[in-house]
Parts: sequence; structure tokens; C-alpha cells
Amino acid sequence: MKNLMFAIIFVCSCLLTQAQYTTPGTGVNWNLDDLVANSGGVVSLEANGQYSISQDLTLATNDTLTTITAEEINVSDGVLVTVMGTYISHPESGIVFFKALNDHYLGFRFEDSPGSELTNTYFKKAGGIAVVNSDMAFHYCDFNEFNQENSTGTINLFQSSPTIEFCSFSDNDGPAVMSGANSTSSPQILNCEINFNVASNSNTPQINLGTSGSDSIRIINNEIIGNPENIMAGGIAITTLAGGSIEARIEGNIIRDNRYGITCYGSNIGSVICGNEIVDNNTQNLPMLGGSGINFFGTETNQSLVSGNIITGNLWGITIQGTAQPNFGLLEGEPFNPGANTLMNNGNEGEVYDLYNNTPGNIMAQNNYWGTNDPDTVEMHIFHQPDDPTLGMIDYLPLFLPFVGVDEISNFVNETNISVYPNPAKAYFIIEIKNQELLENNFLSVDVFNTSGALIKSNQFSGNDDLYRIELPDNYAGMAIVKISSGNNTITKKLFVRR
Repeated sequence: MKNLMFAIIFVCSCLLTQAQYTTPGTGVNWNLDDLVANSGGVVSLEANGQYSISQDLTLATNDTLTTITAEEINVSDGVLVTVMGTYISHPESGIVFFKALNDHYLGFRFEDSPGSELTNTYFKKAGGIAVVNSDMAFHYCDFNEFNQENSTGTINLFQSSPTIEFCSFSDNDGPAVMSGANSTSSPQILNCEINFNVASNSNTPQINLGTSGSDSIRIINNEIIGNPENIMAGGIAITTLAGGSIEARIEGNIIRDNRYGITCYGSNIGSVICGNEIVDNNTQNLPMLGGSGINFFGTETNQSLVSGNIITGNLWGITIQGTAQPNFGLLEGEPFNPGANTLMNNGNEGEVYDLYNNTPGNIMAQNNYWGTNDPDTVEMHIFHQPDDPTLGMIDYLPLFLPFVGVDEISNFVNETNISVYPNPAKAYFIIEIKNQELLENNFLSVDVFNTSGALIKSNQFSGNDDLYRIELPDNYAGMAIVKISSGNNTITKKLFVRR
């Protein structure tokens, strides 16, 4: 009987041993075919030319896995791929595609992985990608339909500062990128499309980051669009709820249709928030619970330089709570801030709230545009000491006049016949003429001005084309005014330029 029990235990032990595979850790540099040859069936090549991973797979420390050809890899439900060595996925053409064989696989875990780099690598229906003590890179990758079995975030960081650029995140149950409150991570999130995440409709933003590392967090030139049906999902949050500090730059993003746009929550936060388009973040539509374009909540060590943003269509434009001390424009003194934010048409319950100072401290907000040149009208759009004597003042004078030197009138017969797009633009924009009769003498003049009225670009076109492409000056960002003229016909259009 004892011998029988021993045999059963031995057989079960062998089965468990075969249920996963770890590479030898001897410095091998393998490809997928090497895994097929050595993994005892954990990785297999199917008749259709696709690979399968049927059990947990670990790339050991010192080992490298390299993929340079386009491949499809089916991963069985519940399987976790752990990378403790280095994974290089860089197909010379096409993509490397990890997808669920059935429902969802558990996902990936990069731990103490030195220099892993993934390019044109797609992940679908995983349980999350955990990145632990690994400063790696994702380029042109796609993350779609993740659940949260392996990590709360689609990419979940702990003491890691990866580069994440030109990637797409969509329809994932959790945030696109997140880090723990005390994980000292500084991701560089650049030029990504981040749309319709937090599909679980939990109270969390699409980017949710805690304490930063030795470098600054950078969230630059991304599109962060919410699904209006997921009314609890926010845009971007940086928080120090568990202590520590954050240095962050949030620049050139489009943040639209979320519960709120950006929140900076906690103490010891230094941020630069500039050149963003923060529009229509009002999906929950409960002003006592959210809906700010930008919210600052914390002590006087929660500071920010906020400039050149377009903030409109939110339940609140900007809200300041606790004793936070953001700076929205300071023309004389330190730290200098040119302001030049556009704050207009933010409000709820029939009232306009473009800037709400709910702190006892004074706030600098000079040189901003409020949709009007009348200081008395601006005062009506601001909530501060005149509305509640326990609150601090907002210094909003002088006002920013964005159309200096530019004729605002339009005398085209129907300005809907002229379109300017994309808006926001980047390196160029297109003018579309939908009615050729508007072009007098088959001539079109296009002048582009900065917000001080200085001419930064001028083009003249002859002929009667439908589309005209105008290149923008290198490194220009922020608001621009486009003046389109043909004979005696003139129209001006506002254009937001991203870096």
C-alpha cells in the first residue's frame, strides 16, 4: 500500500513538473522553434503555422527569447508567461500576436528583466501585463480586451519606468497604464491611443499613476478618450496617497469624454500641465462627485504650472481643494508662467464654473482667455473670495486677448463650406473648400498667427483645388489663428497645434 501511494505521488509530481517549462538559465538565445524543441510540449507548432503555449512558461534569468518574424501565438486559458530574462520582439514585417486560445489567458509578468523590448507586438484577451523592476520598452504595440485576472491595470508597474510609445489601448477592463501608490515608477507614455478603457466601469482613470521614480513621469501627445457609457472612468490621475513624491509632465494630450480630465491628488506633487485639449469630461454628470477638467486636491506642496490648455465643456473647468497651489499664469515674478489657457463653457446646473478656488490661498491666473474680453463677465465665471469670504482670491488680470492683430469677422457666404482639419493638428493641417465659387480669381491666401498676433506662416495658392495642405513651423504648439482669404472674402478659424 505504501509503495502504491509512493507511486501515485511520484506520478502526480511528474505531471506537475511537466505542466510548465522554464528555460535553462545558461545564457541561451532562443527563438520560438527552440522552445518547441525543448519545452516538452508546453510550446508547440500547429499545422496551421501558428504556435501554442499550453502551460505556464518562464524565460529564466540570463536567457533571451528573440522573435524577428511575424507570428501568431495562441495562449491557453489561465497560462502565465513570466520573463525574468530578456524578450526581444521585433518582427521585420507584420506583427507578433499573442491571443487567447479560448477565453482569456492569465497574461505576462516581466520581473527583473533587463532590456526587454517589444515592437509591433499585439496582445488580446490577457489578464494583464505586470512589470516589476524592469525598465523595458513597448513600441507600436496593441493591448485589447484585457480582463484583470493577473493585474488591475492593462500594464501594471512596480518600481519600473518603461517607455510606452505609439501604442494602442482599447476596451480593457482596467486602466491602460497604472502603478502602485508607492511603486516609484516613472513611465514615459508618448503618442498613444488610449480609448474606451476601464470597461469594468470602476472608479478609476485610464492612466492611474502613483509615486514617481528618479526621472519624471511624462504623459505626452496621447489621445485619451472615454466611453460615455462607462460613467465612472476618469482620464488621468497622479496621486501620492501612500506618501512619496511625484514629478510629472502632462503635455499635448487630447482628453475627452471621461468622468474627469486630470486630477493631481496628494502632497509633494510638482507637475507641468501644458498644451492639452481637455474637453467634455462630464460623463457621470454629477457635479458633486466629479467632472473637473483639472482638479488639484492636497497641501500647498501640490504645485503645478498650467499653461496653453484648452479646457471647455466640463462640469467644472478647474477646481482647487485643500491648500493646493497650482499656478495658471504669473507674468512677473517666480515661477514665470505665460498662462494662455482657454477656459470657457464649463459649468453645471445652469451656472458657469471655469475656475473654482475652494482653498484659503490666493491663486495666480493671469493672462488667460475666458471666452470674453470683459473682466466683469470673467468674474462671473470664477468662484473665489468675493463669493465666499473664507476663500482666497484669484488674480486673473490682465486677460489674455488671443486674437490681437487678427480680423475675427467672416464674410464668406457660408462658412460651413470651408473646413480646417485635423484639429488639433500636428505637423500640418488641411483646408477643404467645398464650394469653388468662394474662390475669387482662383486665389487663396492662408496666414497663420500665434496668440500674440504675430505671423508664423503664410501661403498663397492659385487654382481651384478642393484641398490645401499647410505645413506648420517646427516645434510650434498651442493655439493658432488661421486666416483664410480669397479676394474680399475672409474667415478666421482657431486651430490647436500639438507637438
